[in-house]
Amino acid sequence: MRRNHISLFFILLFILLFFTYSAEAAHEYTININKPHQVIEGFGASIAWYENYVTAHPNKAELYDVMFKELDLDFLRLQNWYGKRERVGQYEAEIIREAEKSLGRPIKILISSWTPPEDLKSNAHLHGGTLIKENGEYAYDKFADYWYQSLLAYAEAGIVPDYISIQNEPDYEATWNSCVFAPTETEELAGYDKALAAVYEKLHQEMENPPLLLGPETIGLGYSEFYKYLEYMNLDYVYAIAHHLYSGGDYANPATFTYGMNKLAEDYKDKPKFQTEFERGDDGLKTAWLIHTSLVEENVNAYFYWDLIWDNDGLVFLESPYFKYQWRTEKGFYRTDEYYAFKHFSGFIKSGFYRVDVDEGHNRVKVSAYISPDKKELIIVGINTLVVEQEIKLNIPGYMFSESEIYTSVFLKEGKKFAYEGPVNEEMILSLPQHCVVTLRLLADSL
Repeated sequence: MRRNHISLFFILLFILLFFTYSAEAAHEYTININKPHQVIEGFGASIAWYENYVTAHPNKAELYDVMFKELDLDFLRLQNWYGKRERVGQYEAEIIREAEKSLGRPIKILISSWTPPEDLKSNAHLHGGTLIKENGEYAYDKFADYWYQSLLAYAEAGIVPDYISIQNEPDYEATWNSCVFAPTETEELAGYDKALAAVYEKLHQEMENPPLLLGPETIGLGYSEFYKYLEYMNLDYVYAIAHHLYSGGDYANPATFTYGMNKLAEDYKDKPKFQTEFERGDDGLKTAWLIHTSLVEENVNAYFYWDLIWDNDGLVFLESPYFKYQWRTEKGFYRTDEYYAFKHFSGFIKSGFYRVDVDEGHNRVKVSAYISPDKKELIIVGINTLVVEQEIKLNIPGYMFSESEIYTSVFLKEGKKFAYEGPVNEEMILSLPQHCVVTLRLLADSL
């Protein structure tokens, strides 16, 4: 009997809390268009594996538009295959060409090395190991030449990257293509700082317009080893600090990344920051929340999702063109929940926009805002992390607009994937269903 009473108590408490939240007045958010933060350089994703799946796909014409035009990507991240494939760029060149055709503009290219070839590895293998030693010294000069020759080979294939990263996740010895570099040289491991210096000096000596370098592209941020990379490497050699997000917080609660992101933003406020890889399965809400946290707490200038296409997750779930008889979908691909979450940012916030200040009205309803350089276009993204619908009221002092568009994604089993909801009402109140992302696009004729 006592157990029944306790159960009834919790049921009543839940109902009370539900209606309390539901009955709350709209939380007010003030957007200050005259208080800018970082410039947004753009959004990107990776095709570092399965490139041949794309180029061989029977529905690739539609697939290219889904991958690039609909997401309006600014960046494409590739793996450096020089020395590991017979023909460098044999798949990537077509993908880039078709991406730019879909976009109607160039796309910026980042090439990251997962590993140098076997003959430069301490274990003579693509997986794990570090640089070889010759006469007791790590072969930094040969590593730098590997990068120089890589860029020549890619240029011959028609691919000239805007950015390179000399080593993907130098702090992680993976069971796939990888190469470990310590922050600085030890007896057992080559030093990332010396490798970076060697590549920078080689490229600037041999090339008139070398690509910009990003680094250190560690597996995460906010831990002591990550800061050792930044302390030892010459930051003048890199255009931006780059990292991934597989450590430094708990994806189940993206707010746990806040401390590390805040610290990096404060400690290196004058250096651009690129988040170049992260994914954790098909969870649209958490994906959007983490992007928001990166943009607002770390002030990242560019955000990359890990896999643009993949055969079991990714932004686009892609089935093998070589085993069409095994397809589970009609077209051999589909957009995941993460695709739609990502689109709320990449599809609206253009390169050159800058983030502006938002006074939050509720800590579980996340709101961020981005404005064009001429202030004629304002993008507001709201994320409701709660299990009940919320209303928010927007105040935008000094901003008059003539057009508005609302787009909503609800990340529940039967929720709408991406829907146009019409214009905003006169009261500037947005309804946010539970577990949703809402984007409001405002257009001003003049200011």
